[in-house]
Amino acid sequence: MKGNKVVLLIVIIALVTVSAVVLSISIFFQNNQVQNGSVLSIEGVVAIVDEPNILVIQGKDAAELKGLTEVEMLEGVNEAIWFSLSIDQLKRVNEFDTIRVTYSRVSETFPGRASANSVKNISDDFSN
Repeated sequence: MKGNKVVLLIVIIALVTVSAVVLSISIFFQNNQVQNGSVLSIEGVVAIVDEPNILVIQGKDAAELKGLTEVEMLEGVNEAIWFSLSIDQLKRVNEFDTIRVTYSRVSETFPGRASANSVKNISDDFSN
């Protein structure tokens, strides 16, 4: 009789463990922005590098931004965001590069503020 109780206890613990793992995986994929489509992105020019932050401006090219102050750069612009970057992400960008940044949330200020999920330098794509 004791053997049956031990086997039953082991089966119950195994079922609870499997259920917890399945629930954890399910919650992960529900909250993962890539999976649920809530990732945002911007393509623009790195107007200012102020480590570990960069200002990305959409709608103006590097030639229009060179030599301007931040206030002058932002005149007439609809989309501009200050991104905080990791050290690895920061190594991939230089001032006046054209980049694509993905992010999850942005503050309602202008320019916005956000943390970059990914950064891709696309300057080379435009020069080919």
